[in-house]
Amino acid sequence: MPAYLTNGVGPRQELGLAIVEGEGSMKGLIGDKLLGPLGISYRNAHLVKATLAGSLGLRHIAHDKYVRAMGTKFHRLTATFGEATLTVTPRGVEISVPRELMADYNKNFDVLGFFAGRFGSELGPITKEYLIASATVGSGSTYIAGSATNSTVAYTAALLSTNSFIADVIASVRRVKANGEVPDTVVMSGPVAERIRQAATVQAYAAGTLKAGQEATWTMIGSALKEFGIEQVLIGDTYYNNAADGDTPSLSQVWGNTYILVCRAGRTQASTAEGVLTPSLSGIGANVFWEGFDSQGTPSLDKEALDFQGAGGFFVEVYPSKETKSEIIRIEMSHKPTITNTRAGDLIATQYS
Repeated sequence: MPAYLTNGVGPRQELGLAIVEGEGSMKGLIGDKLLGPLGISYRNAHLVKATLAGSLGLRHIAHDKYVRAMGTKFHRLTATFGEATLTVTPRGVEISVPRELMADYNKNFDVLGFFAGRFGSELGPITKEYLIASATVGSGSTYIAGSATNSTVAYTAALLSTNSFIADVIASVRRVKANGEVPDTVVMSGPVAERIRQAATVQAYAAGTLKAGQEATWTMIGSALKEFGIEQVLIGDTYYNNAADGDTPSLSQVWGNTYILVCRAGRTQASTAEGVLTPSLSGIGANVFWEGFDSQGTPSLDKEALDFQGAGGFFVEVYPSKETKSEIIRIEMSHKPTITNTRAGDLIATQYS
């Protein structure tokens, strides 16, 4: 395949695969561990929630009214289906690669693939991480319990000796369990994690009195929390550039210091029954994206048209620009992190300063 095309727009989905490979060069990302990926083939897809009518989920039948006398009818529950909508949000960018630049370097490597990889190592993953952080712990994030619960003690440097992280997590786990879910994940920012790790109360709990003075690592703290069902502690410590185009770079945290999230992480899986692919979700939600595309970059259900799968929600095409004598790499991503189960999460307001 030539390094560039001259006959109009053409798909170059092998560059999409270069984008996925490039993501590995950015460290400290936790989004995929919090919201699992869910590929869909419509911009608007429907999520079916199976329930029992009359709020009868988790209801026991030990009450006397469920006791059946011989020859009488059973007490009847009614199965219902609720429905929610999953909507992806297409967004994209174009990269202009001058042909003079390509002429200088094409003998050595694929110039278009290189710049697609640069997108994959920088803009792509940081965009997904930012969207997941905004959906799960952003200012508009709400769970079934409503507003966040303040930490028992503010997470300030002056109050390190009385930091209440362990007690806060235990209480939060109990709130999630009271909503019918079992949390397995704690999420926080890097600065909050550093504050917690220095707290005398946390060191005493994780290291114990027999190891007085030993610094508590996050491995030790995570092990201490496993007793309460926490399987992973995710620390988001990535920064993004929020400067306007052309301005001096200004870096900000992707994961803010305002909240700690205790939740059941979103996980996805798919099963096939009688030729029908059925995805299922558990936990707080999923990172939804377009999975299959036709040759024009349009989501498609036609199995014969799904020629461009495997790029994790990215679609790449290349077209020439006669005005600038450049090849334009057009990259579209469709990821939309979505909270589908507000019962599975709880926010702790850290009062960090």
